[in-house]
Amino acid sequence: MADSKRTIVSVKIYNQELKIRTDEPPEYVRDVARYVDSKIYEVVDNVPGISSTKALILAAMNIADELFKQREEHQKLVRQLQERSEQLAQKLSEITSEIDT
Repeated sequence: MADSKRTIVSVKIYNQELKIRTDEPPEYVRDVARYVDSKIYEVVDNVPGISSTKALILAAMNIADELFKQREEHQKLVRQLQERSEQLAQKLSEITSEIDT
């Protein structure tokens, strides 16, 4: 059964105790929870009187924004690596053809 490897990790996010069932290491889950908690409080600290619902939505938007930007940066780096690999392959091909002649 797939659930047999899962563990339950207790975390606290925005003053809510949660039990997370996961395949990930407990410390990883705690780190993620601390990060989410910090993002929520970042919104709450910057927007006094904000409702819990709006704070959670804005924190989720901020985290999603970070994710999208990281994905974009990752894709940019992948494209650069591919271009550089193609350049190196071309140079290697030129060098080996010179050796063969």
